[in-house]
Amino acid sequence: MPDCENVIRWGVVGCGQIAVDKSLPGLLSAKRAKLVAIADPLEPRCALTLDLAKQAGLKSVRSYADAAGLFANADVDSVYICLPTGQHAAAVSTAAESKKAILCEKPLGRSAAEVCRMIQAAKHAGVPLMTAYMSRFGDVFQEAKRLLAENRIGQVTFVSANFSYTCLVPYPPGKPGGWRWTDAEGGGPCLDIDVYLAFGIREMLDDRIARVGACQVNTIAPKDVPTHDTTMAWFQTAEGVPGTFVTTFSHNECVITFYGTEGRLDVHGCFSQKPGGRLECHAGNFHYIGDLSHWNRTCRRLMSLSTTRLRFRTFAGFSPSERARRLKTRFHTETPYVAVHFGDHVHLPDRNSHRPRGPRHAFTPANVSFE
Repeated sequence: MPDCENVIRWGVVGCGQIAVDKSLPGLLSAKRAKLVAIADPLEPRCALTLDLAKQAGLKSVRSYADAAGLFANADVDSVYICLPTGQHAAAVSTAAESKKAILCEKPLGRSAAEVCRMIQAAKHAGVPLMTAYMSRFGDVFQEAKRLLAENRIGQVTFVSANFSYTCLVPYPPGKPGGWRWTDAEGGGPCLDIDVYLAFGIREMLDDRIARVGACQVNTIAPKDVPTHDTTMAWFQTAEGVPGTFVTTFSHNECVITFYGTEGRLDVHGCFSQKPGGRLECHAGNFHYIGDLSHWNRTCRRLMSLSTTRLRFRTFAGFSPSERARRLKTRFHTETPYVAVHFGDHVHLPDRNSHRPRGPRHAFTPANVSFE
């Protein structure tokens, strides 16, 4: 078991697009994480990953064509499993037998029975097992959860959610990633991305989905593939909140809208692979608009812990037209952009100062921490 006070030595199983483009940059820059081994049957992907590691100053990363060698490596404390869904169960079971802490990509498994077996394997071995829902650590996700917990929109009465992306061009059948179309049990938008909506709604509302009904249809799916390209579902949570969610492989969309007795909260892009996300909350005189951009920082926070805080500046006293102009300017910087309309106060991040400005009673987001 890794000691969380020290550097955690990671092995990555599966060096595909998600691992290389998204997770590895965060892992390689985390202060209490070190990449020591990788495994992938495709030599070019291993070579690319090793090159990234060398650029980060790591020259002794071990490479394996088979995950069994990585699991047997005593220098590996934790493993990140980034394989097609159908291969998760076997990899998790072997990693647990090897006494490795496990971070596994979503969805954890293809069925409840399969997931239960994986959980039991981890419990029997005494190792932690976590699904890599990285979005839960992001600032957009955390801000949405905080606003809902504070009842900013009153009692939540309905949820509408859509998470979709164009899948056929980047992942056609027969090519890397094509299992999304050809794996009858692990493919399709339901297991690939619908799980994000179910998970996100559960976490943001601190509630669980208790009833659900769904249907699947095809609009652009290639002929003779065993999966569908569109899933539509209705649900009701244990607390009685109804809602709908839609996922497709035909277009790009990522939004969850929470409707309440006093307003609405729109959460844009919190699951997207592109950096950033947007919040809009309108409830009476309370209006919150926020563009937050820290995707790779989310990855780093998942791999190790280090904190800083959002900083704000106040533009109280400016005319409405001047405030609008400043809001449209959106500083040319990577600093997160957050606008909070609170009466006559408008708060924006301060690029140049580390000291919070403005009245002591000014509203600021929760202490969302990121590295």
